[in-house]
Amino acid sequence: MPALKSGKRRKFKLPAAITILFFIIAIVIIVSWIPGTAKPYDPATGEYGKAGVFDLFLAPLEGFGGKLDTILFVLVLGGFLNVIIKSEALDAGIGRLIIRMKGKEIWIIPALMFLFSIGGTTYGMGEETIALYPVLIPVMLAARFDVVTSVMTILLGAGVGCVGSFLNPFVIGVSFTPADTASFGITNSAGIVWRIIAWLVLTAGTIAFVMWYAMRVRKNPEKSPVYAEREFYLKEFGMPDSIPEFTKKRKAIMIVFMLTFIVMIFSLVSWSSFGYNATTNANDWIKEHAPYIARFFSPFGDFSLLQVAVIFLISSIVIAAIDWKGEEEYVKTFIAGSSDILSVCLVIATAAGIGWILDKTGMQINLVNALASPMKKLGTTGFIIVGFFFFLIISIIIPSTSGFAAAVFPIIGPVAEGIQPGLWSGSITAFSFANGIINLVSPTSFILMAALSISKVSLDKYLKVAWPYLIGLTALAIVLLVIGAQLPIERGGMWF
Repeated sequence: MPALKSGKRRKFKLPAAITILFFIIAIVIIVSWIPGTAKPYDPATGEYGKAGVFDLFLAPLEGFGGKLDTILFVLVLGGFLNVIIKSEALDAGIGRLIIRMKGKEIWIIPALMFLFSIGGTTYGMGEETIALYPVLIPVMLAARFDVVTSVMTILLGAGVGCVGSFLNPFVIGVSFTPADTASFGITNSAGIVWRIIAWLVLTAGTIAFVMWYAMRVRKNPEKSPVYAEREFYLKEFGMPDSIPEFTKKRKAIMIVFMLTFIVMIFSLVSWSSFGYNATTNANDWIKEHAPYIARFFSPFGDFSLLQVAVIFLISSIVIAAIDWKGEEEYVKTFIAGSSDILSVCLVIATAAGIGWILDKTGMQINLVNALASPMKKLGTTGFIIVGFFFFLIISIIIPSTSGFAAAVFPIIGPVAEGIQPGLWSGSITAFSFANGIINLVSPTSFILMAALSISKVSLDKYLKVAWPYLIGLTALAIVLLVIGAQLPIERGGMWF
């Protein structure tokens, strides 16, 4: 007699992040064979043309090369974190923090999110936040929140800053050229007043949502979509049953640990853009008079991600020296930490492979041109709102903020100016809103996928929590754009 089948239904579960990204690359390759989607192959230059089957496997490797600085940063970060974890200084320090914050842990969320939002709006804080997840997750778990709270505190905090960018050079600075400034009067300060107001409104709404969710989960843990895996997360990220003694050695390590992140943040703020040239002058002096210190570093404030990785590498050596257990132990610990985080690197590489395929086939250029033409017939408000949805759609396909801006604004900018002089600035605001929102939800966003990968949270469980917020954020963005379009619009104007 045949065995009876179980009555249990298998719950739908999204594939692994890297599988989803491979699937997206495959779709892009198939679409490239639809007439008119890819640019024709040019035998003279060897550029463009339809993509093939083997390109599916080449794309992640090309993506690896294109994101090599980010991947190396992540690998060094993994080593650095493992060195400090082995010292138990993090457990001791976080344990003391939780004891002191007893009953007030919820206020960690707005404080951190506001700081992250400042980073997002001023310099596009994104890849750097990957370093913060393993640090914040134990704090949130000890405070009886869940892992998703940690993810949203960092991801949505920095993300909403990017949505409401008012100084971010990767949004504002790449949206026009010096020639555009001369012809249309567009500058970094154009539209800045309304962008600052919008940033404050969007940030306040985001903080309120995350605090609401955090308190809801704390009151009733079963409301969390990861409740069933709580034991796994406690084992993976949780604090030990007994808090290690906070010795002088561990206090010194925590000081180095905190200074590392402070230095990282300040090394990425372009001080020269604020008219403060002391770091540039100091860098020039060192190269000329003290090259034994550093010859090939950028000025402090203009560090590349590779140079930020050097900060973490040096800090790991300093921490190992404070808690010295031998050279062999340090090397083993660092390598083990890097290997643990390798899966995040593969997700980043595969996500970047999507952009590589779109660029090599010329699909992004054709897509932008095809969708931009009908927008010429719209009025001011209509152009801004249609432009917002246009940016939403294309941002799914072209997740790179600076790459998208550089591709679209030579086309969209003059169209905006033809509708209303000064509207170029408003179109940048619409782009910032749309691109920032999509990067909080789309699997083509490597920052989102890296965050979920390192936090061990699946995309579907993150979206189960975040979807009301994302809808509300989109609606609020539209309202802000409609209001902004009614404000004085003029070339070089600071309102919209």
